[in-house]
Amino acid sequence: MSISMLDLFGEKVNTIPRALHNTQMNFGNRRANLFKENGKWRIITYNELLTGVENLAIALIKLGINTGDFVGIKASNSARWTWADLGSVYAGAVSVSIYPSLSQVDTTAVANHSGIKLLFVEDRQAIQDISGYRADIPSLKYLVCLEKSFRGNGKDIFGLGELIGMGAESHQELHAELKARLKALQGDSPAMLVYTSGSVDNLKAALFSHQDILDAATRVYRHFNNYGQIENSEIVSLVFLPISHIMEKIHGYLGPLFIGGTLGFISSPENILMDVSTIRPTWVTWVPRMASTLFLGFQKAFMATKDGRIAWEKAVDVAIRATQALEDEKGFIDLTTPIEEQLQGSLREEWLDSYHNVYWRMHHALGGRLQTMIVGGAYMDTDLQRKLVGMGFNIMLGYGLTESAAGIAVSCPNKYKMDWISPPAPGVEFRQEEDGELLIRGQGIIKQYFRNKDADAGTFTPDGWFKTGDIVEIDDDSYMRIVDRKKLMIVLDNGKNVAQARIEALCASSGLIDQVAIVGQDKEYIGALIVPNFDFIIRVLRNHGIPYDECGLQYAEVDGIYRCIEVGDDIINNDFVKMAMQDQIDMINAKLKNYESIRAFRLLNHRFSEENGEITPSQKTRIKVILEKYKDLIDEMY
Repeated sequence: MSISMLDLFGEKVNTIPRALHNTQMNFGNRRANLFKENGKWRIITYNELLTGVENLAIALIKLGINTGDFVGIKASNSARWTWADLGSVYAGAVSVSIYPSLSQVDTTAVANHSGIKLLFVEDRQAIQDISGYRADIPSLKYLVCLEKSFRGNGKDIFGLGELIGMGAESHQELHAELKARLKALQGDSPAMLVYTSGSVDNLKAALFSHQDILDAATRVYRHFNNYGQIENSEIVSLVFLPISHIMEKIHGYLGPLFIGGTLGFISSPENILMDVSTIRPTWVTWVPRMASTLFLGFQKAFMATKDGRIAWEKAVDVAIRATQALEDEKGFIDLTTPIEEQLQGSLREEWLDSYHNVYWRMHHALGGRLQTMIVGGAYMDTDLQRKLVGMGFNIMLGYGLTESAAGIAVSCPNKYKMDWISPPAPGVEFRQEEDGELLIRGQGIIKQYFRNKDADAGTFTPDGWFKTGDIVEIDDDSYMRIVDRKKLMIVLDNGKNVAQARIEALCASSGLIDQVAIVGQDKEYIGALIVPNFDFIIRVLRNHGIPYDECGLQYAEVDGIYRCIEVGDDIINNDFVKMAMQDQIDMINAKLKNYESIRAFRLLNHRFSEENGEITPSQKTRIKVILEKYKDLIDEMY
């Protein structure tokens, strides 16, 4: 049975537990979670999920977790992460998302700022690590390990399975208390606390109520419904971005659960294509860098042979021409109707030929059912967007912030416009200041930061608008395009304004560039600090028989994948590497205005890292730190 999302929500559905109760009533035997355990795929139905969640909530109550207490989760993505999250909320507590990559200092700062009473962690190593500095967090009473086989001391350290079992044993004793807490919850009851990925010296956190979460998780579905794309309970979401990130939490995890969808979890980033063939997602939330990596991966595979290269180059050309042919006089495309049904004549035949040779292989590799790819969190290169859309991927550009509980605007399926995002989603208002800054207010948007009055000053207007800090363009159809963060706009010495975001997006679409920091404030021209894709460069050097010092190579796990993170100076100073990078920069500059072009660059022999304070947990560069740390290298460019 296919039920529209809109059928599941009424006036009484104003809390997360009530929304999930609705889901269970309609889809109790449908799969809620799909994940790999001990090498085998496991399915959890909604009936099983909510039974476990209620038992966990009862166990938390038995441990003394009270309504309004703060419960933290510091772990990588897993089904158990979501169980811990929902169990905390069912107990009336406030769930606090903590990036698993945070250092001891940062974790301590977040835990003390929120006053965490209980902390869920990933594995026994994390238990050991946090036990070493637990005394620095006075409010922390309990540690819970998500690892399946873990058994604690029965006093203040537990395994998740132990707690769920404890709750089942105490069900008769405490079920009435759980029911009372669930009944007492209201739409304005606090539910979840999410920190921005900024500096711990000025912690900014958004405290969301139950109603905020429901509004945020469903407004994108309502928006799609208004623009010709009906999302129903058959959605299968690939949970890939960190759930600690507001975008994945709202749109990849909670939203699909509220409408009876399935959450599919990969076993590891290295196994994504293998796992996706089993999960077969219909929905995914990604950042532009991931879309670029996907495209470049397919390109690499096809370019490995002569016939593949010919097919790929033709397919890319056809994809571009197809989207151009489908645009009306305002640039709108209808993505609710398959591309092949809209094209005519020889172009249609070319597209079908490219579909047979290239496109279907790409779709098949991603499970064959992917309908919606929400891409946000950074600027996406328009050329890449056009190519992927022309290949049959519905790339829905989204815009949102932690403070807005993620997406407040997303592409319109039946009035799709390259490089532009739609008018605001239902329940949200936009206003543009004279300097181009976007102000927002409405459902799901915070009205103040959590325990940080200093951060409120200058961020919220007296009449309730939140200053996003983003410079935007808004056209006659109320469509919006992000220019850049206000504080990241570079002003050259001639007064020209340069948006870092566009240059970074173009660099991100290159297979040769891994990371980049754009500089040039008050300078004559734009410069760049570039971290090459070391693995790619090493492979090219090896294929060309160019020697290099293998002793200078260092490897580490990055986002679950074993990669080269540092090379010797001989590689970055190699003339072949420099020439290859210059060719890449020339191609990027061809897409930029003259004053925006990268006129000088320096190659780094190591990746920017979160440990060194150079990037945030969401992988954005901390330009202030980089400007200070690499001052001498930057000065060389000028």
